[in-house]
Parts: sequence; structure tokens; C-alpha cells
Amino acid sequence: MESGLKALWVLSVVLLVSNWQHWTYGKRAPQVPCYFVFGDSLFDNGNNNYLDKAAKVNYLPYGIDFDTGASGRCSNGLNIADTIAEQLGFDSYITDFGIGGCTNFLDGVNYASNGAGILDSTGSLAGELFTMNIQLYNHNITVSRIAKILGSEEVARKYLSQCIYVSDMGHNDYLNNYFLDSYSSSKKYTPEEFAQLLIETYETQLEKLYCSGARKIAVFGIIRVGCMPHNIQNHPNDVDASSSCVEKFNSDVKVFNDKLPTLLNKLNKKHSDAVFTYINSYEIDSDDQTNTGFTYARESCCEVEFGSVPCTSLSVPCSNRSDYVYWDGAHFTEAKAWAFGKRAYKSLSQQHASPYDISGLAKLKLDDSDAYDINHAQL
Repeated sequence: MESGLKALWVLSVVLLVSNWQHWTYGKRAPQVPCYFVFGDSLFDNGNNNYLDKAAKVNYLPYGIDFDTGASGRCSNGLNIADTIAEQLGFDSYITDFGIGGCTNFLDGVNYASNGAGILDSTGSLAGELFTMNIQLYNHNITVSRIAKILGSEEVARKYLSQCIYVSDMGHNDYLNNYFLDSYSSSKKYTPEEFAQLLIETYETQLEKLYCSGARKIAVFGIIRVGCMPHNIQNHPNDVDASSSCVEKFNSDVKVFNDKLPTLLNKLNKKHSDAVFTYINSYEIDSDDQTNTGFTYARESCCEVEFGSVPCTSLSVPCSNRSDYVYWDGAHFTEAKAWAFGKRAYKSLSQQHASPYDISGLAKLKLDDSDAYDINHAQL
């Protein structure tokens, strides 16, 4: 009892000092003390820059609209993770973990890696990357550092339980694994079997995230990968006339997406002191949702070699970047990232986020009544 009161007192002091630092500079305090990001190239803020043999985008025209230039983000400017951080009230970018040299980790850390997947084998033929398992390992290093700074594991647990965690995984398990002939997965598994393999592996990983202290976790589904410009170019005979997308690819990832809410509902019932919420990326990334207002929804803004993904180095991109959904062959422009991030943060319906959007997750006080509501929510 005495140690618990001491932990609460220490935590209160830490949060007060953190808020005071923002108030001193005339800035609002963030809605949560910290924000941790796990994911792939849609969320990567430069982690692959630290690897020798990795897919990197640390060259122009990437970052042409970013305040420090080419940062390693697969975008002309901000990515989805950045837009969520800004909406949560963080006044500076969340640091990348890289190879562990980050020091300002009390506000959170971004571990996302271009090419990463749920499976360790995903993307392995393309070079080095930080898989989901490696990202979780790196997060445990951060948790240990936070416990050391705050004085105890108990204080750290209370601190971390108030933070937002987002995980955006699964895209590359299809794009850089199941859909490629160079991997054997499509020969070994049906779409149903492969999706189940991903779900079972992901469940173990999300359990590890919970065990590290995460209590407010937003899990993103997979976007409409069949509408990516490079997939359309590489599979012209499979493009659906009505959607202008490779619907077979969309259909395969939808099997995974349909299973994900069931997994999160299972985790919510198991862990009454936590909330796992589903961000329906597939639905948000549709022509009648976040693609409205864009002139070009199936073309790349930057110059891309036909059928490829990355922008050609030092090429001149389109000038009307806010008119494009896609920056390169697979990644969003900043304009689309903002449209998407706003919907994930503040959804228009339960079809986009359930049981909570990220703004609702940030406000949650995880007491017994909240746990009861979650366990009776329909995901």
C-alpha cells in the first residue's frame, strides 16, 4: 500500500513536470504522456536509415515538403503516424528508435520499419529491416530505460498505461511475401490459412505488447493494397473495370481484416484493464471516404520506374501534390495521410473505428466500469 502511494506520487510529479515544460513555452500539454508506434513503411519515420542493407527513402524528392527534407519517411511530408501525433497534441516529432541511440523517449518512440511484417520471414529477401518481433524487443529496451529514469518498474507501468500505442502491420506479409513468387507461402497456404497464420502470430505479439505495459492499443487493419499504383501496373489483366484495382489482392487482405476484430475482441475479454481498438483501414481507405476530393487516386505523384515503388532519385515530382492519393508506387501523400489520420483519430462511425477511435482511447480512464463496457462491445 505504501509503495503504491509512493508510485502514484512520483508519477504525479513526472506528469506535472512534463506539462509544465509545455506550459512554459506557451504550448498545450499532449492528451497522453507518450505515444508509441509499431509498423511498416506507412508509419516509418526513418528507422531504416540506420541499417546498411535496407529499403531506404532518405533522398529527394522524398521529404520535399518536410521541414528537414528527406527523413526516411515514405512521403513528400508527414505520414499517418505523424498526423496522429499532432492531433494528440505532441508539439515535436516522435523520435525514431533506430539502433537504440534515442534519448528523448519519455514522449514515446517510433519503431516502424519500411518492409516489416508480422512474420519474421516477410521482406527478408529484400534486405535488412526491423520485424514486428524486433520492434517489440526494442520497445522492451525503452521500457527498461523509462523504469530507470522514473525510479521503479511500478511507476513506469503506471506511466506507460496512460500512453497510446498504435500498430500498423500486415501489409508486407502480403506485398512482400504472399503475393510474391519468390516466397513459398502462397503455395503452402490458402488465403484463409495464411490469414489465420498471421492472426495467431499477431496475437502472441500483441500479448507481448500488453505484458510490456501497454493498455491503450489501436490496431490498424490493411488498406486496399490492390489499388496501389505499382500493383495496378504489374497486374493489368487482373484490374477490375469498375474499381480500377486488383480486386484479388484486396480480397486476400480482407480475409485478414475480417479476422482482426475477432482477435481484438478476444484480447479485450481476456484483459479487462486494457483496450484494444480496431481501426478499419480498409474502409477508411476507400473512394467514398478519404479519397474524396482527390483528383488522382491510382497514380503516383513522383516519377516511378514502371511497376516499381520508390521515387526515382532527384526526380521532379508533381506540383499539385494535394491532388494525389499516392506519392510513389505504394505510399500516401501527406494530404492523404492527413485525411486518413483524421478519420482514425476522430471517426465518423463505428465502421471506421471500434469500440473507440484514437481520440476516445486517449480520453479513457481504465477503471472497472470501462472494462465492463469494453467486454460488452461488439467489434
